[in-house]
Amino acid sequence: MATETLIEAGNIKPRIQFIADGVQKEFQFFFKIYEPENVKVYIEDVEQDAGYSLSTKEDVQGGIITFDTAPENGKLVTIYRELELKRTTNFKEGGPFRSSNVNSEFDYQLSCLEQLEDSIGRTVTFPQYAPTNLNINLPMPDAGKSIIWSDDEGRLVNSKYQFDNIVNLSSQYCDQTQQYLNQAQDINSQINENHAIVQQLTDSVIELQEQTETNADIALVAAQEAAANAVNSLYNQSETSESFSIALKDGVSIYRTPTISENTDITFDFSQLTYPANMVTFELYLCFSAFATISFSGINVFWLNGHEPNLTQNNTMTKILTFRNKEPDNFDDWLVSLEGGF
Repeated sequence: MATETLIEAGNIKPRIQFIADGVQKEFQFFFKIYEPENVKVYIEDVEQDAGYSLSTKEDVQGGIITFDTAPENGKLVTIYRELELKRTTNFKEGGPFRSSNVNSEFDYQLSCLEQLEDSIGRTVTFPQYAPTNLNINLPMPDAGKSIIWSDDEGRLVNSKYQFDNIVNLSSQYCDQTQQYLNQAQDINSQINENHAIVQQLTDSVIELQEQTETNADIALVAAQEAAANAVNSLYNQSETSESFSIALKDGVSIYRTPTISENTDITFDFSQLTYPANMVTFELYLCFSAFATISFSGINVFWLNGHEPNLTQNNTMTKILTFRNKEPDNFDDWLVSLEGGF
C-alpha cells in the first residue's frame, strides 16, 4: 500500500478506475470524502451495494475499498464520490465566524465543483468556436427513431425512418444477395463443366467431318449417332422434345430437338420451371437430317457479341446453342451463343 499522504480538497478528481486482474481485492483512492455513503463502487456498469468494505484513516484523505472476492480479470472497477449539492454551515448574523467552519464549507463546495467538473468532462459538449444559437434540447422520444441534426444544422430532431428496421432490411438484402451469388456461382460451375463437355463434342464432330472426305455417308450416320448418344448421356439431364415446342423443366439443362428436315419454328414454354427462380441456363442441340432454317418464337434472342450465326444444316448435322436469360426473372430476353457449326 502506498505511503499515506494528506491532500487538500480540490487537487484530486473524485473518480478513479482500475482494470481488475482477478487477484487484487484492495483498491485505494485519494479523493476527500465526507461521509461513507459518499462513496459509490461499480464493477463495469453495475453499482455494488454489498460484497465490499470501506476503510479510512483519520486525518488522511481517501480510503481503501476491499472486496470480499476479487473482481474477475479484465473487469472495470470504478470508485466515485457522489455528494449532495447543499450548504453544510449556516453563518448567523452577528454569530461566531470560525475559520474552521469557513474552511469546511469551502472544502465541501469545492468538492461539489469537482464533482460537476468530472460529470461535465464525460458529457457531449460543443467546441469553443461553435455558434451560440445551437439548440441542444433533445426531441421527444419516438420509438426506433435516431436523433439527427435538422436540415438547418441548428437543432436535434428525430429521424424520419426507424433505424433498426433499416438495418434489419439491409441485413436481409445482404443475405439474399449472398444466396443469389451462391446460386450464380453454382450455375457458373455447371456452365463451365458443360462447356468442357461441349468442347469435347465439338472436337468429335470436327473429327467426324474430316472423315466425310473419304466416306460421306458413313461419317453422316456416325456423326448423328455420336451426337445423340453424347447428349443423352450428359448427367442424365438431357431431354428430347416430342415436337418443336421446348417445355423447360427443373433439373434438365440440355435439350435435343427431333430430326429437322424442313424449315422449323421452335417455341419455348417456361411455365413448368420452379427452380432456379431467377436465372436459367440451358443448351439446345439442333439435329438436322436435311437443309432447313430454324427460327424461334416466344422469346427475344440476343446473339453473343452481336454475331448472328447460320442456323441451317450447312453440312453440320448438329448445332449446339447455349441460352442464358439476360436479367433475373426475365424469361423474355435471352443471350444465345453457338458453340459449333457456324
